[in-house]
Amino acid sequence: MDFEKYKTYLFNPYMPEYRDLHSDRFLMTAGWNMLLDEVFSPLIMKELGMKYLGNRVWADDYCNHRRRVLSLFLTNDLGGCFRWGWNFDFVPKISAGKAVYARTDKSIFIHFFENCHYNHNIDDENFSKKDEMFFDRCYIDSSDFENSMNKKIKEHTDAFYATLPLINSFFNDTETYEQTLKMIDSFFDHIYYRLLQGDSLCLTKIFIQQYIGIGENNEENLRALFKNDSMRESFLKKFSAIPKDYR
Repeated sequence: MDFEKYKTYLFNPYMPEYRDLHSDRFLMTAGWNMLLDEVFSPLIMKELGMKYLGNRVWADDYCNHRRRVLSLFLTNDLGGCFRWGWNFDFVPKISAGKAVYARTDKSIFIHFFENCHYNHNIDDENFSKKDEMFFDRCYIDSSDFENSMNKKIKEHTDAFYATLPLINSFFNDTETYEQTLKMIDSFFDHIYYRLLQGDSLCLTKIFIQQYIGIGENNEENLRALFKNDSMRESFLKKFSAIPKDYR
């Protein structure tokens, strides 16, 4: 890998009076995005069949109105871990006070997801959160640049493979729409996901239930989610356009 291009993206995080005393550097956001693409994209394509869409997001193609998505979950501005989930072409999201689809590579949205902080196998030690699942853009040693970059690449690679069993388990356990609904229901039982994805989980559940033909009060429940009349009507319009090709 050519590391020279990354040198222009290094910055010194120390106060001016201390900068000459330290060789540690951080990668600027643009440099880190480039590293994430260069390191992760081949691995993600190989292991999950997902292509890089830009903006720290990978996804495969739509199949049966949905696609798998993997993205970066920032724990702070300097680092994070992965999150993974499903995007549905018939489930809208809220944008600028109305319902909009998230069907393009540029507008892609994860309608429900999990990450290594809390996953559906949380009680199984084999799927517990581990330090090696996290990666960051900090501490590039400018005095030993190539070796330091290789260590950073190994850190990122190890994080992906440490997280891969969780990712595969999630997609295996949501292989069908019925399994997906079961998973969504389990998320409602945990405050972490209710706070993180509450409205999105509710909308996704209602639209999926309508798509597969279960649930007697889907439209009524959808109406009850919105106090704003125009937003309610916007979602009802998308609701009436849900495909009728489930089999």
